Amino acid sequence: MPAGQAVVATQAAATRSSASATLAASAAAPRRARSGLNSGLDLLDCIAACPQGMTLTELAAATGMAKSSAVEPLATLQRRGLIRRLADQRYVVGLRAWEIGSRAGPVEFGRLALPEMAALSQRIDEGVALSLREHDHMVCVQLVDSPNAVRVHASIGDRSPVHAVSAGLAALAALSDQEVCAVLPARLKPMTADTLATRAALLAELARVRERGYAIYRGGWRRDVAGVSAAIRGSASLPVFVLNVAMPAARLTDAWLDAHLAQIRRSATAIERSFARSMAVESPG
Repeated sequence: MPAGQAVVATQAAATRSSASATLAASAAAPRRARSGLNSGLDLLDCIAACPQGMTLTELAAATGMAKSSAVEPLATLQRRGLIRRLADQRYVVGLRAWEIGSRAGPVEFGRLALPEMAALSQRIDEGVALSLREHDHMVCVQLVDSPNAVRVHASIGDRSPVHAVSAGLAALAALSDQEVCAVLPARLKPMTADTLATRAALLAELARVRERGYAIYRGGWRRDVAGVSAAIRGSASLPVFVLNVAMPAARLTDAWLDAHLAQIRRSATAIERSFARSMAVESPG
């Protein structure tokens, strides 16, 4: 195969893999019956997971749908402005989807958290993310990129397995062991040799997270990435967000933690207070 074709084939395979992973994450609940609505939402999920866009053939492969079955829901999504079809026949997310998504509660909390996140990033010279747990995955809802050339690349909307990242540990630690067991199976998918791959090992680590008040994870999802996270707690009506700093594993040293851990925890507290003030304004009675 010529080099150019090999690159295209590799990119297409990566596109299908990313979209399939997103689709699998959204299907963590019992298998959905196939319907026009579900088909359209599955296609939208896949397109949203691939900023470069996906062709009809790639979407059919990622969703398991016949191309003929995908045509009508794609046309409906396009008419509603939720997706756009480019000149090269790739589908990308449309402006209407952004408009709807921008009204979601986590997006507003992300805006509230951004000033403190930006200030923290400047103080510690690393990227800072705000995440929220959705079943067995963490979803990034706000992000300040690292100023370093060598960094962990992330995007708003990225998903990561809750048992394999420090943000996930911080979120799960806010639950009881019984609630954690209801979310996760006894055996967990190992992402690397350092992933907590059993529920028993995870529960033991969660006990340590609760005791010290923050989570650290080295190499659980990607071998060369480490992170430290602190939960942002709110009222009963407010989900537990997580403030996360991820970096190349070599940079997360004991000396780095000694210098910056207190700053991360203070920022989590400051964001927590900002959220509380916002909730008080919305509910003055």
